[in-house]
Amino acid sequence: MRRLAVMAGAWLALVAPAWGQVRPAVELRPDFSDMSRAEIRAVTRAMPKGGDLHVHLSGVPYAETYLNWAAEDGLCVDTVRWALTDPCTPAGDLVLASALTPDQRSLMMDSLSTRLPAFAGRNGHDQFFTAFDRFGWTRDFRRGDMLADLMTTLALQNTLYVEVMWMPQSRASRDAGAAAGDGHDLAAMDAALADDLPALVQAAMAETEEMQTRARQLLRCDRPDGLPDDYVWSSSIGCGVAVRFLIQANRLVPPAQTYGQLALGEALIAADPRWVGLQLVAPEDHPNALANYDAHMEMFRHLSDRGVPASLHAGELTLDYATPVEISDHVTQAVQAGARRIGHGVAVPHERDAHALVGRMASDGIAVEVNLTSNATILGVEGEDHPVIWLRQAGVPVVYTTDDPGISRSDLSNEYARAVLDTGATYEDLVTSARNALAFSFLPGEGIWRDPGRYAQPVEACADYLATGRTSEACDRLRDASPRALEQLRFEIALSEFERDWTERRAVNR
Repeated sequence: MRRLAVMAGAWLALVAPAWGQVRPAVELRPDFSDMSRAEIRAVTRAMPKGGDLHVHLSGVPYAETYLNWAAEDGLCVDTVRWALTDPCTPAGDLVLASALTPDQRSLMMDSLSTRLPAFAGRNGHDQFFTAFDRFGWTRDFRRGDMLADLMTTLALQNTLYVEVMWMPQSRASRDAGAAAGDGHDLAAMDAALADDLPALVQAAMAETEEMQTRARQLLRCDRPDGLPDDYVWSSSIGCGVAVRFLIQANRLVPPAQTYGQLALGEALIAADPRWVGLQLVAPEDHPNALANYDAHMEMFRHLSDRGVPASLHAGELTLDYATPVEISDHVTQAVQAGARRIGHGVAVPHERDAHALVGRMASDGIAVEVNLTSNATILGVEGEDHPVIWLRQAGVPVVYTTDDPGISRSDLSNEYARAVLDTGATYEDLVTSARNALAFSFLPGEGIWRDPGRYAQPVEACADYLATGRTSEACDRLRDASPRALEQLRFEIALSEFERDWTERRAVNR
């Protein structure tokens, strides 16, 4: 908890000097209509992007990074499966990761990513989802390194906030759920799990602390004690990225085990402010996921009724992977179960009453986390076929996110560029997405906008600042009391600085 307070203090220091800056006039902001594709990519990389709300921790590192870690840890590569293994004595098909030939390293890069979707005769869908099984030992023992990698990568793209999906105490919480019931009588399971949860929460908090400590050590975020006052201490830019976590429960295991993970998530969210919401992960088209979908939605309805925030992977389907019946109501069920955000939502056009669903999502402010590269690779849905165009037009809050950037060989800037190049998004659409990432995050506290998703009506406390750049005690108090307002103000300052620099640069070049 001390680290959260220290980090909050650092963020406030970043905010305070920049009061007094406002956005330039609309006609002076970037306009993609007269830019080349290359310049669009440069602008989307440089512009501030509020946050990434849909990113799986183990899918963050690029294959090269996994292979470097494997070499450091003495891991081997199975050259039949092209997968990482535990540390070993090389023999036969097992080769030390540190001794891979250039050709073998290239094959491993293909195996651990979707840069060649047809690798080993697979399609993009199967290559993507099976890649996780080929990370091996590294996936569970380099979490702090993964987090440091993510924080640095986001900071280099001027991204301020992230909600990271992972599952602490995964096996222990599954075992507790299996012992507590059948996954259907949830009240009985709550009673049976009550004695197990305190210890699981403590273990999960320790796991979280260990991971964050490792990340902060790698990034040199904490000034060591005992340094002279005149010693210049430098830390990584990644230290300025605000991090929160989402529980990712596994939808492929028996329902009781899934609920064990969700129950731990609920308790962890209540006990530790670093944990802010729930998710449900793994291929939605898997037979187990399809068979248990109704049961899973009942679990989320049960937890939502108690106020637990949830974003749900729903509608990551096409008719290639589900029947017309199976694809007809997953997003609707997720919304009815209380999901505050929808991950993917590609199958929205296949819902039984798609227009009513989209209307409800727009009116209720249920955001969609849009993963353009992932959707293109896994499902073959991209460009004008992607429902994000309709969602934007209908007023549904859209947030561009990465999913598994290392596997997809993408990043948040590339997702923003694809939004422009493939779906016709404007610069203001991207600004709205960046604001949505904070307004529809699971951060606590009041925000600075009365109309999230539209951003025409600031709250009274900060209205004068957003209009004129003049600070006020009321806006300062809101910033100090609300993590959400703090991140939103950080973004608005970064946005105004970016646009001011853009305006000045364009004036010089004319």
